Amino acid sequence: MYCENRFCIYWSDQACILDEISLDIQGSCQQCIYVDMEEEFLKTYREKFLKHYEAQ
Repeated sequence: MYCENRFCIYWSDQACILDEISLDIQGSCQQCIYVDMEEEFLKTYREKFLKHYEAQ
């Protein structure tokens, strides 16, 4: 099953690894559990990619 939510713990190679899912009224997966990332980790990568894109 194709999935674009790469921050869900069930995401692998653009697909959901669950056999079945349920969707809410807005069409969002009810089983989705987001990967919790530390703010310092996110800050480091934001800065890294910002520098990369500013250099282009």
